[in-house]
Amino acid sequence: MADNKKYYYLKLKENFFESEEMALLEGQENGMEYSLILLKMYLRSLKGEGKLMFRNLIPYTPETLARVLRHDERIVKEAIDIFEGLGLIEKLDGGAIFMTDIQNFIGESSTEADRKRAYRAKIEKEREMEAQGKG
Repeated sequence: MADNKKYYYLKLKENFFESEEMALLEGQENGMEYSLILLKMYLRSLKGEGKLMFRNLIPYTPETLARVLRHDERIVKEAIDIFEGLGLIEKLDGGAIFMTDIQNFIGESSTEADRKRAYRAKIEKEREMEAQGKG
């Protein structure tokens, strides 16, 4: 029997990049890189329900974020300041960064749920094919 692993995913609406915040962000000198940094921060914060913490113990600093996100430290620091100004993040008292809108973007599933969905889709397809054949 396969392991049933839980995983999280980022779900974005088709107009995510059309929002005022993203337009302002991408209009900056390093805007496209800021946009990528923001998406990477969203992904990294999924398991922590929006809180950026290393192994749920240590808050990420701009320096450590720059290392794990693989971006220049100066640009990550600039991005964090801009994100805070746009209300995309909050700095919590303990030093952690919280992604403010993350609850709108979190999806959750498991390998078992994926297997069941695939099985149901297969059964539904077979039913449709049978119905077409009888029509």
